[in-house]
Amino acid sequence: MVSRLTQIESMLKDAWGSALQESAPDLVYQINRILVRFGRTDDSLPMLWDQLDSLLFNTVYRLSGREMTLETPRGTARVTEDGIRELADRLLSLVYRDRTPDPLLSDALFDLARAGSYAAMRELIRCYPLESDERETILRILGENGELA
Repeated sequence: MVSRLTQIESMLKDAWGSALQESAPDLVYQINRILVRFGRTDDSLPMLWDQLDSLLFNTVYRLSGREMTLETPRGTARVTEDGIRELADRLLSLVYRDRTPDPLLSDALFDLARAGSYAAMRELIRCYPLESDERETILRILGENGELA
């Protein structure tokens, strides 16, 4: 089984290469610290998503000298708000992806899906029995946004 820290490192590297992690070696641990809060505090998944988003933005902003560009194996890349939000969403999925489905997690995922999380929508489709209209609505939203993968 791959550790969560290794999964975080992999997601960061896939998104932005290794330069960010080399410049901010504690970033993986800061992300993990946010993720372990779920279930241990009253923080909701949308709150944790916002915390991840802020951490990623502030790290890139600080390390890029406010330029919001990173050197990746494919060259210089501009980091966008949407790119940060998407990465934070994928990172947050590490909290619930391997958990046993239960009603409390289902409610938390619906809250996160309403906040715009495609990863939460995919998890609901994958693991939870949904009413046919809920399933159709989620599938339509995912399809319209190219997020069915």
